[in-house]
Amino acid sequence: MKYLALWEMKPKNMDAVIKKYQELLAAREKGSKKYPTQPISDNYAFTGQYKGFIIYGDDTTEEQLLNVSLHFGEIMDWKFKPISLSSKTIELYLKSK
Repeated sequence: MKYLALWEMKPKNMDAVIKKYQELLAAREKGSKKYPTQPISDNYAFTGQYKGFIIYGDDTTEEQLLNVSLHFGEIMDWKFKPISLSSKTIELYLKSK
């Protein structure tokens, strides 16, 4: 299962979020499996907003997603949405008819 990870923060928390993000990247570089290890997209921000997203791949666990949310605590809100290819959705729909 792939996940669309949507994030949002307040401008006043930018410095704290950057610090936490650097900690997460350092843990990943050291080989930690606590957080998702290989995102399949860059971390994107919506232009002019303190919101964005990243896509995590099939090897991502629910525990890793929870750890991301807990790591950032109250300074950043995260929502994780399971996603699949639309072609797969269409295929399943047609089989169900």
